[in-house]
Amino acid sequence: MEVAKKMNKRALNRLKKAIDHSDKLSQRQAGRQFNITHSYVNQLCKKHQISARKKMGIPNRTEQQKAVNRAKCGNLYLKNPGISWILDDESYFTLSHSTHNGNDYFYSSDVSATPASVKYRPKSKYEAKVLVWICMSEKGVSAPIFIESGNAVDQFTYLKFIKCALIPFIKKHHSDGNYKSWPDQAGAHYSGIVVNHLVKEKINFIEKIENPANLPEVRAIEDFWSILKGKVYENNWNAENLAQLRNKIRLCLRKMDPNLVYKLIASTSSRLNKIRMHGLIEKSY
Repeated sequence: MEVAKKMNKRALNRLKKAIDHSDKLSQRQAGRQFNITHSYVNQLCKKHQISARKKMGIPNRTEQQKAVNRAKCGNLYLKNPGISWILDDESYFTLSHSTHNGNDYFYSSDVSATPASVKYRPKSKYEAKVLVWICMSEKGVSAPIFIESGNAVDQFTYLKFIKCALIPFIKKHHSDGNYKSWPDQAGAHYSGIVVNHLVKEKINFIEKIENPANLPEVRAIEDFWSILKGKVYENNWNAENLAQLRNKIRLCLRKMDPNLVYKLIASTSSRLNKIRMHGLIEKSY
């Protein structure tokens, strides 16, 4: 610790620069490189709000798909000024949260500022144990709905999500009508019975033709899943059974910082505008 205390301001800035928005160094590796203890690196990360994040998968996209998505993001940005975005999605949680080989984590003080090439990884399928659905807006996060592995999210299941959670969430937090519900482009989300019910209930939603496909980096809920899983599996926690896993997910959702949720959702318009202005800039895999 005495060595750590003697680090001057310039050295501390070099250390912060080496870790923040990077997947090159772990905290232990940074400690060895700068000749300080792992615990002191951890203290510095906490001081600067630099947290370990789980990389998300992004799909490969053709240049044509990138151009179409850029145009759609521009339209969403320009046609929806000042609205509240409501995002919904589902994600899989396993008992042990097994990871892929390679560097699967990165450090960041602000995940929205981290380069795409650092925070995303090529996506591959893995065996799921429990499926969790939520919706979220600047007002907060809905109660989760759980589906055990093996039960696909078809149009009837998604309609249940809408009736039981999405519409009540909208009526509770967005009764002024100044919102847009934004699902991803999964077929079940735009089936006839789903769309008819949304229209019947006068829900404002992004129509399928407007919705950018295969663009997880513009949807803040993808970052939310990454943060939530980091909290659920913190310190290499493993669930003994599905009931324990569901309880841990509920607990972590209740403890989620409302300011973090607000910040993520508030970044939606800026994400759309960034792609509108500069296109998709991630490295291809």
